[in-house]
Amino acid sequence: MGLLSSSKESDRSKSSLASVGTATLNGAQISLTLLKEAMDGTNIPFVKGVAGVAVEVIKIIKAIQTNSEECEELMKRTTSLLVVILGSLKGKREDAIPVHLKNGVERLTTSFQEVLAELRIIKKRVGKWSVGGLARAILYHADNGEKLKGCSAKLDWAMGEFQVTSKVDSCLKDFERYEELRKGQMEIREGQMKIREGQMDIREGQVKLEEHMKTGLIEIQDVIKEQTKHAQADNLPSTVMPTEPKIFGRWEYIEKAVKLLLAGATARLVILGPGGMGKTSVALKIVYDARVKQRYGPYRCWIPCEQATSIPLFIELLAKSLNLPTSSSTDRFNELIIFLENSQNVYLLLLDNFETPWDIEGQQSDVADILTRLASIPTVSLLITMRGGQYPSSHTIEWSNPRLPSLTQLDLDSAEEAFLKISPDAIGDPELRTLLQKLDCMPLAITLMAKLSEAGETIQDLLSQWSTERTRLLDQPGGDRRNSIEVSIKLSVESRAVRGNPDAIRLLSVLSMLPAGAALDRLPDMCPSIPSWKTALRVLRRAALVYDSADKLRVQMLSPIQSYIMLHYPLAQGPLDELRSAFYQLAPQEKNIVGHPEFNETWTELAKEEVNMEAVLIDALRDANGNREEAIGASL
Repeated sequence: MGLLSSSKESDRSKSSLASVGTATLNGAQISLTLLKEAMDGTNIPFVKGVAGVAVEVIKIIKAIQTNSEECEELMKRTTSLLVVILGSLKGKREDAIPVHLKNGVERLTTSFQEVLAELRIIKKRVGKWSVGGLARAILYHADNGEKLKGCSAKLDWAMGEFQVTSKVDSCLKDFERYEELRKGQMEIREGQMKIREGQMDIREGQVKLEEHMKTGLIEIQDVIKEQTKHAQADNLPSTVMPTEPKIFGRWEYIEKAVKLLLAGATARLVILGPGGMGKTSVALKIVYDARVKQRYGPYRCWIPCEQATSIPLFIELLAKSLNLPTSSSTDRFNELIIFLENSQNVYLLLLDNFETPWDIEGQQSDVADILTRLASIPTVSLLITMRGGQYPSSHTIEWSNPRLPSLTQLDLDSAEEAFLKISPDAIGDPELRTLLQKLDCMPLAITLMAKLSEAGETIQDLLSQWSTERTRLLDQPGGDRRNSIEVSIKLSVESRAVRGNPDAIRLLSVLSMLPAGAALDRLPDMCPSIPSWKTALRVLRRAALVYDSADKLRVQMLSPIQSYIMLHYPLAQGPLDELRSAFYQLAPQEKNIVGHPEFNETWTELAKEEVNMEAVLIDALRDANGNREEAIGASL
């Protein structure tokens, strides 16, 4: 009975030690990865030498799987010491490193080698546990702990010695820089005197120039306004209905819209969604439906609002689509309303890209009045496409119910069908679906990428280019929203609502750093410098730049939008440090220890943020201005 009890105790002890070892193993594996990244950043042989010994130390710690607390402390000292070495020698050529610093690194290498020898002895002992049973395990565990603490103390001494050596080198350089700065200041003072003399001459010339410019500026502006007014009216875009588009995967949505258009005498529908989702194509497909053609006949009118950059132009586009004769009337809109109200036919007006007139600076209320007046005419049905996530004039217009949902990305099968329609040579390519998933199945991105494939690019090449060029790969010089993903996204980012809220752009930059989206309950910790983040988030939702997850617990961003924001609106250093800090503190160190009451809950929460944690830590490690030691500590 006693032997059986002793055996069970031994099993439990080994199981507990193995669990602790597993936690240490995870930290060691991350440390090895980060040390490798750090070693790759230097070409100095003797630095690579000490780093190589340090890597061997961590590998043995990883293999020991006992004395977790002492192992973890030794691992931290090993990585911290290597970070101090790399930081002291960062950016230096080998021939520019002083002899005393080289000697310091050699002494550190000796210390690491001594620690390595001790660890190899411990490793051999651990291998004998299975033979000696519990008694030997307990005896070695205590002795190993003391040896590991001795190793940590040795590295502490080595770090202190090297830091003193490093500070001496720093002081010498500071003195040299002081002498250079003092000489530079003298030269600057002489230059400043000459600049002041020149500035006086420039101011006198500016005053004279401004007087001349003011005289003729008002007259020039008046002439330009008059000429622009006539030129715009004469150069209105065609309102001839475009040809019927090819559609993939939107049939249920189209069927729902067609039924709403046929349900009553008239209907009022809005198709919302981000730029690049194919809103125009879906709307045209609805208008070309046989049942809609039978109902409205030749009275289906397409109004390309993209060119309606002023209210007069918007009204002229409406009049042109209705084939009204040109007029010099000062109340053109009233003429248009009278025509529609007296019509014996029901018109279907497709207001395409309606966000352009809706976002005219300072005139939204006037555009809303025009839209409300059109919606009130009993012989008019409205079909509107508009980027964003909010219906226009909801308080004055009774939109048809049920409302159409915002257009989202295509399903993977439909995305593949759309791609192969343009580039059939990609049929059977095993990487095609991976590429489509990288694009988040956004229709415009799929179309532009398929055209590159059609031109001869392989799917593998396109995947590689997307990883480095991102949305620039799908940009075309001089392109518009229909053939440039960058132009399409830019229109949403620079919309009136987003421009009117600076916090919205800052929050967008924060969210672009999180490929798995942001948990709403963690957002305050991720962006403490944006106290009004809830208001900013509402703006981004309305602009359809972000969307909520199915469970409403996270806010996410389409991959092309995320890539565009990272390229053009990178997160500033202050907010970036706040975001990193939030992830560094996500799991308090003591709760990561096996046996802690909150261990399971902590690791469950960490698992939800695994993708984001990896992205934030790798970005911090590669950031020349960041704190690598803090990132390594968070990984451990």
